[in-house]
Amino acid sequence: MDQTTLFDYAAASGAELEAPSSSQAILAVHYELRPSLIAMVQENPFSGEGDENPYTHLRDFEQLCSCIHIQGMRRVTHKWKLFPFSLTGKARRWYSRYVGSVDREWEKLEAKFCLTYNPISRVARLRREVLNFNQ
Repeated sequence: MDQTTLFDYAAASGAELEAPSSSQAILAVHYELRPSLIAMVQENPFSGEGDENPYTHLRDFEQLCSCIHIQGMRRVTHKWKLFPFSLTGKARRWYSRYVGSVDREWEKLEAKFCLTYNPISRVARLRREVLNFNQ
């Protein structure tokens, strides 16, 4: 009979603790994400609270990533490595929960992120406000 306890099933394994890799291979022999770079990403965190705009966050994040170049590493890989550092609180927990479901595709992660933090109901409410505007 299997003697595995409930705790053994609940404990995180090494695979769950690993950061997800990009779908693109890292061709760099050696690379380093410097603490100053990580600090720069963390300056404008997205928490998922209130009326933060996920599109604005992604635009600013992509702009920052476009300034980075590491020989042998694609830009999408930079995004995968740095994006978790741009999130805090509720959004960081969301990332941990859903990152495995996007099959290492950055576009899927972006779409899921925007849909989660700017749901259709919010878009419809904003559209109604614009259409019902009176001067």
